[in-house]
Amino acid sequence: MAERLADADVDTALEALEAWSREGDALVKNVRITRDSYGWLSEAVMNEANALDHHPEIERTGDGIRFRLTTHSAGGVTAKDVELAARIDRVLSGAARDRG
Repeated sequence: MAERLADADVDTALEALEAWSREGDALVKNVRITRDSYGWLSEAVMNEANALDHHPEIERTGDGIRFRLTTHSAGGVTAKDVELAARIDRVLSGAARDRG
């Protein structure tokens, strides 16, 4: 089982992640997207999550998408959540480059 990170370790991890924040026992990020981006973006993120055997919460909002990462079995943020956040950022970065 993954171990919950200490608060200081979560804070340090957040410094390296773009536009992520801590909300309770989770990492969260809200991203504005176009209407037709939701499907491929959520699929790309789920592919990354499956590779890590992780289960993020992905919620569609009015003009965006919200990612919430936590490891329920550990009761908070683990290294797995931090790794998935970094992978989500890479997916988003690639999408931004593709839109040029």
